[in-house]
Amino acid sequence: MPKTKDVFKGSDLKTDLSPMIDLVFLLLIFFMVTANLVTFKKDPRVVVPVASDAVVPELIEGRVVMNVLQDGTIVDTEGKVLSASELEQFMSQAKAKNAKTRLHLRADARVDYEHIKVASRASAAGGVPTVIFSTHVVE
Repeated sequence: MPKTKDVFKGSDLKTDLSPMIDLVFLLLIFFMVTANLVTFKKDPRVVVPVASDAVVPELIEGRVVMNVLQDGTIVDTEGKVLSASELEQFMSQAKAKNAKTRLHLRADARVDYEHIKVASRASAAGGVPTVIFSTHVVE
């Protein structure tokens, strides 16, 4: 029986993985750039209401997130408690920085409407009449 010749003997074939690594990094950068990375600190004390017809707004630019706790306290995303006049001043400053500023109000489902009205009126007095209310979307 004739000996078969080893075709790969001594050829020292090596796989170059650098093109694959480059491709992985390019895909990673692509997904990072195109991903909609909108995050804000959510206060765990706020239980937002459920709405059957809720729609997630597409436009995110210019949102100022404020929380209204069950007792009516207005709290920003950093945990600072604001009075109505401080919220008005805060919204006025935000409006000066960005003309498309809107108030994103995360009001607790158990809070009295009077407290929500205080926050939305303070925002309007600060020059920002548009209010977005947070709700859970029922699927």
